[in-house]
Amino acid sequence: MTKSGDNTSQSENIAKFSSDKSVLQEFNLNLHYLLLHKEGAINLSSPVNGFLNILLFKNADNCICPYFINQNSYVIRGGENVIHKVTEQDVFEWKNIYERNVGIVIFIPHSYLEDFELKFQQNSSRFKDGLLTCSDNRMQLLQSQLLEMYQQPSLLNQLKIQSNLIEIIAHQIDGLMVENDNQQVIVVKSHYDKIMLAKKMIDSDVSKNFTIPELAKEVGTNEQYLKKYFKEYFGKTVSNYITDRKMNYAKELIVSGDYRVADVARMTGYKHSTHFTTAFKKYFGFIPNSLRYTYLLAHGAREVISELENFIGIL
Repeated sequence: MTKSGDNTSQSENIAKFSSDKSVLQEFNLNLHYLLLHKEGAINLSSPVNGFLNILLFKNADNCICPYFINQNSYVIRGGENVIHKVTEQDVFEWKNIYERNVGIVIFIPHSYLEDFELKFQQNSSRFKDGLLTCSDNRMQLLQSQLLEMYQQPSLLNQLKIQSNLIEIIAHQIDGLMVENDNQQVIVVKSHYDKIMLAKKMIDSDVSKNFTIPELAKEVGTNEQYLKKYFKEYFGKTVSNYITDRKMNYAKELIVSGDYRVADVARMTGYKHSTHFTTAFKKYFGFIPNSLRYTYLLAHGAREVISELENFIGIL
């Protein structure tokens, strides 16, 4: 009896699922894109009401590149991606002054990002400079694949490029949407600026022991956002970055020979030198005193040699 009831329930669920999916879904690609890989200026008029996505690929130089939208000037750096709201016939001008700069511009119809467009309309002043992200490893891979396919034109590669463009757009939007404590989806502007401010705070005073909640509050965001994008931009967690800065600064102080280990511990935010010694050994594999003794011995040896040379010179 129970088994029969279960089967009926499963059948009803399948029927309901099938009816929900019975309408044929349309898959319409109405994206416009252009690879930006030559020196000089390019002028384009937006063919859509929607969004303009500009991506400058990361390279060894990470040079900047100016661009204009309706004569309003902006700058993008290597490894950055920006999304602007545009209307049809808005003029985009790209001025590439470095041969190594490679980028792509994508015009996205509003139907792709209807929910996102509503956010723009509700916060137009907030998003006047666009939405900025930095390319993580996944984005860099997608861009590399796109460039390779672009350089080998074929009908199959054209299809792959379209698929690649959709994934690039989806990856950015996914990165721009963060849930707050109430599980409400919010749009975040200027990722790079907020994360760079947090990094600047850490770098400015390694004697402070910042917590993630403190940093998030100072830069005007939430903990989840800070943790997610700090790791995306710098390849390490906030805590690991703080430890890196403290330990490398401590090493510089010790090698200078001007400070005792206890002083270095205090200058890097440790209340007790024993805690500092433990952290230092865990990070470098040796205790700070051994580094100090090595420096003193080497420094002492150099002084002895210098004195001998002076003595021999007198003779």
